[in-house]
Amino acid sequence: MVDVLIGGLGFLGVNLARALVESGRRVLVVGRRGSEARRPRMARTLNELGAEITLVDNLDSSFLESLGGDNYYYLVGKVSGGYEVQRRAHVYLLGEALEAASKLGSRLIYISSIGAVGEVVGVKPGGEVYEEEVHLDPSRHKHHSYYEITKAEGERLVVSRSSQLKGRWCIIRPGLLVGPWGYHVEWRLYMVLLGLRIAPRLGRGLPVVHVLDVAEVALEAGEGFYDGLWLNVVSPYYPDFSDLVLEGCRQLHRGCLVVPVGWTLYLGSLAPKGSPLALSRNLLRLSYRYSSRYLKQRRWRDVETMVRDFLDWAREGVQP
Repeated sequence: MVDVLIGGLGFLGVNLARALVESGRRVLVVGRRGSEARRPRMARTLNELGAEITLVDNLDSSFLESLGGDNYYYLVGKVSGGYEVQRRAHVYLLGEALEAASKLGSRLIYISSIGAVGEVVGVKPGGEVYEEEVHLDPSRHKHHSYYEITKAEGERLVVSRSSQLKGRWCIIRPGLLVGPWGYHVEWRLYMVLLGLRIAPRLGRGLPVVHVLDVAEVALEAGEGFYDGLWLNVVSPYYPDFSDLVLEGCRQLHRGCLVVPVGWTLYLGSLAPKGSPLALSRNLLRLSYRYSSRYLKQRRWRDVETMVRDFLDWAREGVQP
């Protein structure tokens, strides 16, 4: 079994690669030239795992088809930039992967985001949102940031190619990833706050999920368990950001001061549509609880484990 991770030199990619290799898969990580230089620790870890890294200038369908993957995992994502920049990452390149998978009769797993759900008409802030029966019905799902818009476009593209893929596809919508290899800006800020012993309280629960839980669901998707489905992959725990910091302080045996910062959410309304702040503001404003009708029996790693596994990795240095 050959699994191709498109855009695999990233937070989820390295964790997914480990899960796949440990399951006896051959893993090919493909990305754009220069990715390895930007994330040397991650590239070294992937090599040590036995994953094969291939970096090219052009990720087109012909190249992807030549890899002969049984499963194509599409992990490319951009949280900032103009509409066309984000559309290229979430839609255009995805189309190349879809074409390759269709020609080979392979399965495609699209790593989307809960941002693709957008604002659901008729659901009040704080309400529970399961996977919709009609995929992203435009009369019910409203999108605001470019990230939300283009992730939803990517999902619609996958669903529109269902017949070409013979139903061998799955869409995974993770929440905020927590765990090892959390090099993103929010986790760099987290480490700074731990050092300062300050725990900012937003007054909103965050839709978090351990990155290994997402990797395990993705592995199951590659085995065909969720063909033709879209999944909300979010843990049942909705901690405030201050709760995450306080848990880190507890594990490090530090005292931390809680500082209310809920007022900063109003500043998010000033953020341009291509800014990650626009996405964050929308998610926090809505404060939905994202549940899955297909993952009800899953046992999720708790907040203590999320923080511990992130800190264990971060102690080695937070550079990717």
